Amino acid sequence: MNLKHTLAGLMLLATLFSCSKDNETNFNADKQGQVKLKFDNIVGGKTLVLSSYNYSNGSNEQFNIETLKYFISNIKLTNTKGEIYTVPKKDAYFLVDASKQASLFPTVKVPEGKYQKLEFTLGLDKETNILPLEERTGILDISANDMYWGWNTGYIFFKMEGNSPVSTAKDKKFRYHIGLFGGDKTPTKDNVKVIQVDLTAAGAAEVKENLSSDIHLMVDLGKVFDGPNKISIATNSTVMVGGPNDLIADNYAGMFRHDHTHNFQKLSNE
Repeated sequence: MNLKHTLAGLMLLATLFSCSKDNETNFNADKQGQVKLKFDNIVGGKTLVLSSYNYSNGSNEQFNIETLKYFISNIKLTNTKGEIYTVPKKDAYFLVDASKQASLFPTVKVPEGKYQKLEFTLGLDKETNILPLEERTGILDISANDMYWGWNTGYIFFKMEGNSPVSTAKDKKFRYHIGLFGGDKTPTKDNVKVIQVDLTAAGAAEVKENLSSDIHLMVDLGKVFDGPNKISIATNSTVMVGGPNDLIADNYAGMFRHDHTHNFQKLSNE
């Protein structure tokens, strides 16, 4: 009797394992589904609320944030077989703007599959920075979004502005405008950052046709001040081409944390 039960149990396990393997291979790479990146901007453990004095950094400096914008580009996903899918470059330019809710949820189309790694660029690479002007359309339009240095011929990758009582500026504001792609004919600092996110611990992205896999990323702006480098508003109230822009870029490269993934979501216009 026990032997029969044992055999029955083994057969059940074999069936479940077989079904599991079937599910793992139930993707058609000739079909595409949607991946939605959901950027949840926070400061430490607090939700970002623009123009609210609710935050302090590791130097005990009080501040608010009035403006937050950053470019996302060059999106890639790696599936469980180790195959990398690169989203066509023209479809992978996004400007996240905390004042525009819709911009927090960029979407891309990728082949069906189970993806365990996400990669994107924070900023815009050299190739994009030197595109002919007629090819800079949409969010790359240099006259739009106030994210381009006309005098320095390059995009601003990350812009954060706010107020702080310790700012040395007359208007008590701090302004961090971080760009620089390494330069074209004249070398500069290179503040283009490639962000790699492991999705395995908090949920791989399972992409199916006519459905959305929503990858939820927490973006901790507190890291701008308290990353590998300590940044003080009192010491550095304005950082653009001058100042420790590379140190701030090193800090904000660590802002992103994968919180969870919602798979097989109905498509929406959110």
